[in-house]
Amino acid sequence: MNHLSGYTSRKLTILAILLLILLSACTAPASEPQPPDIAYGQDLCDQCGMVIGEARFAAAILLSSGKYLKFDDIGEMLSYFKANPEIQVEAWFVHDYTSEEWVRGENASFVRSASLQTPMGTGIVAFKERAEADKFAAENSGVVFNLEEILAMAVNPKPMHMP
Repeated sequence: MNHLSGYTSRKLTILAILLLILLSACTAPASEPQPPDIAYGQDLCDQCGMVIGEARFAAAILLSSGKYLKFDDIGEMLSYFKANPEIQVEAWFVHDYTSEEWVRGENASFVRSASLQTPMGTGIVAFKERAEADKFAAENSGVVFNLEEILAMAVNPKPMHMP
């Protein structure tokens, strides 16, 4: 009987080790970065200190440290990045101008137009879909950019020809 309990104990130990290995292999993959919660009418812009009032213009940066920077205007986010190029960005977030849903900046299309009234007067809005951005730009004498292009414009500003 003692011989049998040693065998069962060894079997349970092996089973427990296999279960631990299996569980460690099944850990959840790193989740996609999520946009911040913004209390509109309360939270302040990290660039200018003004109240963030409208979702359709708001933007955010998730730093690699896990801290969020929030902005009242996409142009303010670009200005912050220009003044602080050493920041380690994990993700960019902007709102779709039409639906006001959060969109990853890396996937968004940006429109800049002198005719747009944005909180800080930068005239930059974002769209989830390129086709919507193209249509909006055509209707508002704007120019469409992707994130890389608009960041380059912010870091190396050049006069922009507005059609």
